[in-house]
Amino acid sequence: MCAMTVRTHHVPGRRARAGALLATGVLVLAGCTGQADDPSAAATPSATPSVATGSPVPDDGPLDRDQACAAMYVDGGTPLERRVGDALLDVSESFDTAAAAEMHDLARDLGRLQERVPDEFGAALDQVRVPFVQMQEHLDTGGDGSVDLDVASAVDGLKQYRELCS
Repeated sequence: MCAMTVRTHHVPGRRARAGALLATGVLVLAGCTGQADDPSAAATPSATPSVATGSPVPDDGPLDRDQACAAMYVDGGTPLERRVGDALLDVSESFDTAAAAEMHDLARDLGRLQERVPDEFGAALDQVRVPFVQMQEHLDTGGDGSVDLDVASAVDGLKQYRELCS
């Protein structure tokens, strides 16, 4: 298990606390890919699974497979997968109010997505959410100091999600 320890600081507000949790998980995720020694093995953001562009992601209701894949890799400005990685990196570098807010936003977005995707995507999203949930629980209990985040779980979840979309 790849775990990242993040030193937390008091961040006011539930939204800010949740944002910090998400950012921490992304950083851990990026640092635990096991590919740091081999730059050629690193996944590139452009290496996204094939996603049917004819399946727009509706704002409400259940998603089919193509829409679930588009929600992770295509929909919106910055793909959700990249946002997860960026947030985990940011939280590892600096745990501040902005990082906390982004962690919260991502935790919320991942939770909303999980409610809408087909059942076969559920386990993968559960794993992606692990470091974000760990951070939120730490902040909700008033934890100061540091928290270990299971970034490897998020990495595994993203890999599983990608396989489902391939």
